[in-house]
Amino acid sequence: MDWLKPIGTRKDKTPEERLYIAKIQTMMEDSFGLFAGIGGSMTLQQERNMMQTAKDWFETKECEWFCDMAGTTYDHVLKLFQNLQYNYNTGKITKQQVKFGISRLELKL
Repeated sequence: MDWLKPIGTRKDKTPEERLYIAKIQTMMEDSFGLFAGIGGSMTLQQERNMMQTAKDWFETKECEWFCDMAGTTYDHVLKLFQNLQYNYNTGKITKQQVKFGISRLELKL
């Protein structure tokens, strides 16, 4: 009965695609300094280095591969990331809103 679904309905992501999306989400979070999986304390320089490494990751072939495996395109993910950066850097959204948006990334892919 797939023909009954409205046009534009997204298919459910497979567990594998969700895993790759989680990697993209983690890199987005890290690029904004939202280090969810890191305990302890870091120096300001370590934090900046991790954020820059995460930002740079979005310009790599590895990112392209993860996007492909997540069932989306690299260009789409890059555009979402750049829009998020722009809106945060211009003060249109808060860090809390960034975190919320990243947590719902699967809905945009």
